[in-house]
Amino acid sequence: MNKTLLFTALAVLALVACGKKGSISGTIMDPFSGKAVELPTVWIKGTTFTSQKIPGGLPDGKFKFEGVPVSDSAYTLQAGKPKHSQGQVKFSITKDNLDVVQNIFIYRQDVAPGLYRPMEGKEAEKIKANAVYQAVCKESVLAFRLKFTTENPSTKKKEENTLPPPTNVPIEVAFLSKIATSVTSPIEVTSYPVLSESAKKHADCGVDQKETLLVPDLNKGTNIPSEYKSENLYEIKGTLPKGKQFLAIKQDGKLVNAYYVNAQ
Repeated sequence: MNKTLLFTALAVLALVACGKKGSISGTIMDPFSGKAVELPTVWIKGTTFTSQKIPGGLPDGKFKFEGVPVSDSAYTLQAGKPKHSQGQVKFSITKDNLDVVQNIFIYRQDVAPGLYRPMEGKEAEKIKANAVYQAVCKESVLAFRLKFTTENPSTKKKEENTLPPPTNVPIEVAFLSKIATSVTSPIEVTSYPVLSESAKKHADCGVDQKETLLVPDLNKGTNIPSEYKSENLYEIKGTLPKGKQFLAIKQDGKLVNAYYVNAQ
């Protein structure tokens, strides 16, 4: 009899546990400014939970969905707004973690592709790519031209172009990288010390052999962690080696962008 009662009690407890419900709350934020996004729409994919059912919407970007069932599989929280990116993040409601707090990030679609350094209380700083100085190489990973001459098409006069000094950045970085394409595969970020070499060693770059190129020291690359932040946006966060570096960003094995920085 006691065994029967014990089995019944355990079965009831299991049913109660299975019927438990939790909540998900947080704020829709702009990753570039760190501010809340006003009046966004947020929803749990594949469910009836949506902020469109909340009277007045989300004027301060804050949301909370209650009564979310415990589930063995993760939920997908999504957010968006007209003329903004769409953000998403996975979360789980379990019997050991019923109340989840999770922010989600979206940003204006007119943000230009590139590398940014968010600064608290200020507009995010865009890191110069200096793409005009980057040589197009067939085999070398990347190379920057120190100095070269071009002809002004309007005046027909020759102009000398000199690579600007590297952008000073802190050793501990937290960059945001906006990718131009809609490819969803993750990015790979590597920081390389900079070497100065004759263009003769890099004939595949197609520049005057008398030039001097800045190239990465491929034997001393440091991988910098990166992760998805929002649609076409990734956060790069880690420690750069001290000194002049090339920050190379790849996606699907192809070089997307390269930046000349001085970590200090």
